[in-house]
Amino acid sequence: MTGRGIDHIGLVSKSLDGLAAQYEALGFTLTPRAYHPDHMGTSNQLVQFKGRNFIELIEVDRPNGIAPPQPGHMSFGHFAQDLLERREGICLVVFRTQDRDADLAAWRAKGLDTYEPFNFERLATLPDGTQQTVRFELGFVTSPLIPDTVFFVCHNRAEEHFWKPEYQVHANGADQIESVVLAAEDPAEHARFFAALFDGQISPCMEGVTVQCAEHGIHICKPDILAARGWTGKRPTDGSAVVAGMNISAPDRADTFTPAGDAGGAFIYWTT
Repeated sequence: MTGRGIDHIGLVSKSLDGLAAQYEALGFTLTPRAYHPDHMGTSNQLVQFKGRNFIELIEVDRPNGIAPPQPGHMSFGHFAQDLLERREGICLVVFRTQDRDADLAAWRAKGLDTYEPFNFERLATLPDGTQQTVRFELGFVTSPLIPDTVFFVCHNRAEEHFWKPEYQVHANGADQIESVVLAAEDPAEHARFFAALFDGQISPCMEGVTVQCAEHGIHICKPDILAARGWTGKRPTDGSAVVAGMNISAPDRADTFTPAGDAGGAFIYWTT
């Protein structure tokens, strides 16, 4: 098994309440709203899975407090604001790590576009209503050919307060994010970026190419193939790629499709 597992996927919306309502209507259980520090300017709700990854639903709710961007530093709040001027949907794809600094050093050695390490903490509301502090260490990397998405590793420093079984039971039976799906006219070009992150194996598939991410995957498909399956997103141009959707393991809904308009701007293909 090669590559690194998917920690979570983030979707940004102009209304977290509206986005949360869509995901509740799809049969997901959500955590209560939580607030990132004011200098980040965002709040979120999560869909946690038994498979130990999750979907993060995000809103920029305090734009005036976001710290000004600086060279070499990733300001996710500013990134999300800019993205919302164009579209809602998937804005980040995150991988697991136990050593953020080692990952950043490895990416720099490969010539990838990296940023200064980023740490933060926030309060999480537990199922019994109490609150605990959760802490995270992040390391960012971007691809100029995937401009609408930020990639990073996340070291969760308070897993005992973060993962809760009560939040991981969903009416739709979902148990994990299986893979992320991108649209690109040249899938092989973008596969090289993902393979470079953690030496994930690249293999052909019926839709295009797949990069192995431990037990998960990145599928990169030609837009025509996704369009034939119901995807109606804006097609990437100039050699770029767009993160279009995700495959979620939910045996009770296997082989069904939820369009992006019903899932916050990212389609969901439900698998076994």
